[in-house]
Amino acid sequence: MNRDKKRNLLFIQDERSEFDAETKMFNALFNRVDKVSGKEEALKLFDANDYDIVLCDLSVEPEGAGLLKQMKDMKTEQTIFALVSPKDTDKLYGIADLGINAFELTPEYFDQALEQIAIFDPQRNS
Repeated sequence: MNRDKKRNLLFIQDERSEFDAETKMFNALFNRVDKVSGKEEALKLFDANDYDIVLCDLSVEPEGAGLLKQMKDMKTEQTIFALVSPKDTDKLYGIADLGINAFELTPEYFDQALEQIAIFDPQRNS
């Protein structure tokens, strides 16, 4: 993977999320960022576009892992990251079993997590 190439990101968020969807890090680190709320809108964009990375905030609704599984079933090679609240760490193992990368994260570390996601190389980490 070319580390100089900025990638396209789909960010699936919840309106109650504590992660800053307006952080300037999105523009600094990624070529294009589509931000959506809700399963239907996420699936519509996911199906119609090619994203290098899908990032989903599961800190508010951990049951959203079903959506990520559906996406992984649609595009098995898709790189997907889930943000999980420290109170939901028990969900990390189930998410990992789906082939989805997960961060246990509090909002103050969101920008640092985005930096790591931006340089993630799926070939090296598979």
